[in-house]
Amino acid sequence: MIKNTDLFYTRAKEYQDKRKGIIDAYEDRIKTLETAKGSKYFDDESKKAEDTRDKALTALKDEYGEYFRISLDAMSKANTARKMTPPTEEELRTLQLLKMKEKPTEAELAAAANTLKGNATCLSVLTEIAHNAGYLRGYMNYSETKEMPVDEAESTIKGLASSVRDFMEYDTNQAARSVAEYHAQHYGVNPNAPALPKRPLFEDKAGCFRTLSGGLTGDTLTAFANAVDG
Repeated sequence: MIKNTDLFYTRAKEYQDKRKGIIDAYEDRIKTLETAKGSKYFDDESKKAEDTRDKALTALKDEYGEYFRISLDAMSKANTARKMTPPTEEELRTLQLLKMKEKPTEAELAAAANTLKGNATCLSVLTEIAHNAGYLRGYMNYSETKEMPVDEAESTIKGLASSVRDFMEYDTNQAARSVAEYHAQHYGVNPNAPALPKRPLFEDKAGCFRTLSGGLTGDTLTAFANAVDG
């Protein structure tokens, strides 16, 4: 049975490649019309090419929007269906001791992290204790726990959903678009501005998640996959 993260990557790669094919076909057609620029023929054929492109892109978005919804829903269901790994007696005593202290030291928190390093839920609780004590750091160690806590995985899925919406709508770099929009709002549109850079194409699953999750890689990606693949 195909894993949820594999299905997500497959759909994202299909969408990316099909969109590129549609846009390449449009741009190639416009290039062949360059010699007729300024004529009615150019205007008519350019409009026809634009309509063909836009119709194909709309159909692609409609089709793959549903695919992505199904994929992300499956991830969320698998994540929330997981059972919590209960703490051992030693892990439970460690957390209880820290909660008894008015303000644990950073050294005590670091020592506790070594004790709790194999349990993602315990490390999540430890991070909350640290934040409540005023230490803005986390103790999650995915090379040890191998699995992401439910709440963090759910937050990552929501981030993916937001990134997918932008990914489906634009093939250009999001940061470059933001800069261009800022300049347009404050200084007006520059008709001679260079074309926005294209979003880099990914070629594998790791590249897909790195691009669409804002940097989900390595042990963190493995932990996420273990949480949402079911």
